[in-house]
Amino acid sequence: MQTVYVRGADLFRQVLNELRADDLTRPVPSCPGWTVSDVVTHVHDNHVVALGPERSDVDDVMAAYALAIPDAPDLAASAAFDTVDLTLHAWDIALACGVELRLGDDQLAFLEAFAAEAGDRLYVEEDGFVRLEGERADPSGLDRQGLALLPFGRRL
Repeated sequence: MQTVYVRGADLFRQVLNELRADDLTRPVPSCPGWTVSDVVTHVHDNHVVALGPERSDVDDVMAAYALAIPDAPDLAASAAFDTVDLTLHAWDIALACGVELRLGDDQLAFLEAFAAEAGDRLYVEEDGFVRLEGERADPSGLDRQGLALLPFGRRL
């Protein structure tokens, strides 16, 4: 799980490294009501909460999280969801900035497996994903990436 998480964190960092200051106020179409800044803050805050006060007083919470996974059952248990969060939000930010972000085969396989295992549980929790409906839910014409993002309420 640590390797998969690190890949998600690297993708998120890659997208962050391309941001300009004026990008932070861009609306994120796949996260209605949020700006790029809101998404970045959400990811950071989730990591701080997961790490707890004793492990989060660091410059890079994603690096601290990755290093702690092997020795922290609480992080190992949540790492799959946090990897999904990093991957999807990297895509969300790229979308908001008008950049096409292509996910790797390993990332697509991870999203596909996560969605298949979770099934309808993706949508039941308060912070669950939005189930697309109507034409937006139609998988016709989508490539593998489009199909992998669809269960998470993402579509171009």
